[in-house]
Amino acid sequence: MKISVNWLKEYIPVDHTVEEMADKISLTGIESSPVRLGEELTDLVVGHITKVEPHPDSDHLKVCQVDVGESAEIQIVCGAPNVSVDQYVIVAMHGAHLPNGVRIKRGKLRGQESNGMICGLDEVGVPAKYMPKEFENGIYVFDEPQTPGTAVYDLLGLKDQMIDIDITPNRADTLGMHGAAWEIGATYNEKPVFKKPELDSGKIKDMNDVTVDVKVKDLVPDYLIRELKDVKVTKSPLWMQRRLWNQNIRPVNSIVDAANYVMIEYGQPVQVYDLDKLENSSLTVKMAQDGDKLQLIDDEKALNHNDIVIASGDKVLGLAGVINGSNATVDENTKNVLLEAGVFDGASVRKTAQRHDLRSDASSRFEKGVDNGIVSEALTRVAQLITNDSPVEAISQEIVGNFTKAEPIVIKGSIAHINHLMGLNLSVTEINNIFDRLGFETQLVGDEVTVTIPTRRWDMTIEADLVEEVNRIYGYANLPNTLPAGMETRGGYSPERELGNKLRDILLGEGMDEVINFSLLNKQEVEDFNTIGSEYTKLLHPMTEDHEYLRNSLIPGLVRNIAYNQARKNNDLSIFEQARVFDRLTGQDRPNEIPYISGAISGNVVEDSWNSEPRKVDFYYIKGIVEELLSFTNADANFTFVATDQYSNMHPGQTAQIRANDQVVGLVGKLHPDYQKEHNIDDTFVFELNVIDLFNLNKKNVKAQSAPKYPSVTRDLAILIGNDIENGQIINDIFANGGKYLHDVNIFDVYEGKNIKPNHKSLGYHLVFLNPDNTLTDEEVEKAFAHVKDSLVQKFNVEIR
Repeated sequence: MKISVNWLKEYIPVDHTVEEMADKISLTGIESSPVRLGEELTDLVVGHITKVEPHPDSDHLKVCQVDVGESAEIQIVCGAPNVSVDQYVIVAMHGAHLPNGVRIKRGKLRGQESNGMICGLDEVGVPAKYMPKEFENGIYVFDEPQTPGTAVYDLLGLKDQMIDIDITPNRADTLGMHGAAWEIGATYNEKPVFKKPELDSGKIKDMNDVTVDVKVKDLVPDYLIRELKDVKVTKSPLWMQRRLWNQNIRPVNSIVDAANYVMIEYGQPVQVYDLDKLENSSLTVKMAQDGDKLQLIDDEKALNHNDIVIASGDKVLGLAGVINGSNATVDENTKNVLLEAGVFDGASVRKTAQRHDLRSDASSRFEKGVDNGIVSEALTRVAQLITNDSPVEAISQEIVGNFTKAEPIVIKGSIAHINHLMGLNLSVTEINNIFDRLGFETQLVGDEVTVTIPTRRWDMTIEADLVEEVNRIYGYANLPNTLPAGMETRGGYSPERELGNKLRDILLGEGMDEVINFSLLNKQEVEDFNTIGSEYTKLLHPMTEDHEYLRNSLIPGLVRNIAYNQARKNNDLSIFEQARVFDRLTGQDRPNEIPYISGAISGNVVEDSWNSEPRKVDFYYIKGIVEELLSFTNADANFTFVATDQYSNMHPGQTAQIRANDQVVGLVGKLHPDYQKEHNIDDTFVFELNVIDLFNLNKKNVKAQSAPKYPSVTRDLAILIGNDIENGQIINDIFANGGKYLHDVNIFDVYEGKNIKPNHKSLGYHLVFLNPDNTLTDEEVEKAFAHVKDSLVQKFNVEIR
């Protein structure tokens, strides 16, 4: 909202610079910045065109003689199609400065001397989309005679000083000049004075040609209209037009401009209709039906049952609180006008505006809230402005569709408590003075104060709001500097977050790079890796189709990162993300947020060098990283990797579930070749772990142990086994039968091919035996080794080699 200082002077005395005012308002909690329009403009004056002749060497240029208040007229060559004799226009003199660094110099145009330029509004700083439509393609012409040579800045508001306030949603009262005057006045201890609008009683008639039916009274607590009969639609006065275009509103005509002017003045949107275009002279405020259409000037919107509409018969005139259609617009042929002012449910207006992409000045105000105490006054003000500028034969009384009496809010508080919370010792008089500056009424009984809040400040409801207002107006900078009292709270992370941070540090130590992705995915992505079997959580109003659903896995985001980098020839990637996924159970309204950690590796993990060959990532490399992570969880659990083909977008032969005591805590493996091709990425291996599941595992009691005093004994075992037997099964069985001194087992050889039975493989294992308390004998080791071999032969039908 831009507050015009010249306009503000009508309500309160203003003798401060716009910069000083913006700074002081910002200190009260409303961010403000100064705006000085047209600072670069110079030498712009009113000119009176006394003679126009065709240019002798051009079809469209004209040679004009212009009176600019000097002793002699000056000649200016102009190409505007609307230039003619006896016009009062804007003239940029020789040496004048215009926006964007343009400077006017005298010269010749096709042989004819030109001593300046006759300007359009867009050439002097008014954006073309906000200036009157009749001057879009030509020069600006004053409606009334002006004194030649007079500077045009004040006439057109070209150098208006403004304060641009960036309000918070709870301070929508400052979206009108009246509310802003109260706020700025309180800052300077000045109470604004407003003139109450009055109508010519001789023109008010007891007539009611329109029937009004508000079918959704719970969503439309106030709805008032007035009829204006035998109106002559004209141009609005220049003072109103310049205030409108400085507020980024295009002047249209005396009726529409009056409504827009009151919206800026009061913060209350008002709509106007051509009464003769209504079907059966009726207005109905109701919910739209699916399939209803709203015809706009250059578009058509399909409505649904969630939209509040203003209708007349079968015609939809507009979306309540958002925009009017083209069915009943007021134009130069309008004879009878209907004015409408109401209060519409903010949430409904906001959702409708978003749904149809029709945000407007009116919807912005209804979304944040309007003062239902000034609806009637705003309606009267519009009628007053219209009758001031346009001939009107008769005005109806207010016609009430729905009315809710505006009740002021009453808040009780304690002077001592207010001072205690502020850390001050203000007197009763000082606090009452602050409330009075804000326009609040107070009653004091002992220490208890009762404050009556006007309806324009609907954001205030509790005593804490009173404290905030006293703080703001007294000045935050004036509050004493004190140290906080009370117990100190030790900061830190939750144990779950500590584990996540530890895992993150491990991956950073492994040389992986951390990424951060959006938590929103498209539908295909949430379907691709729904490994947890979650219900999908869709946003009501997504930004785009690519951001419709809350993620149920981190892998799709990592795949996007891989694809983006590989498309730019960055092929060797090792990335991870630590974030939350959203798991929603069937019938559950809100999803559970679960911390996960996931990684993706693609390309070479060892670079080509003079002393090493390049090495591509494989399943065992990424499995090793996962095992490293799991070792740092300190979990008293048996982690296993179980081959699986249940994930459709993972390679069926190179994917495993990660289990802790048979509980699935994650997955690791290679992306399916078809999935990789679809996303234009090379071979990529991924893993994903549920941090909460890992945290909830029982913890080991770690004890320090001295280094073994006695040597270990090793045995190597080579076996021939069927391809359907997994290495994990063999190792588990070796540990189960190796006795209490079996310390470690690892596989050192895998062979398939020539000289091996079909569908078989040869595996080599290294067994380490260790007795920490004594030296092992060959007899003890051989006995344990024999048990291992016998068990393997019996259970897996292996051949010992």
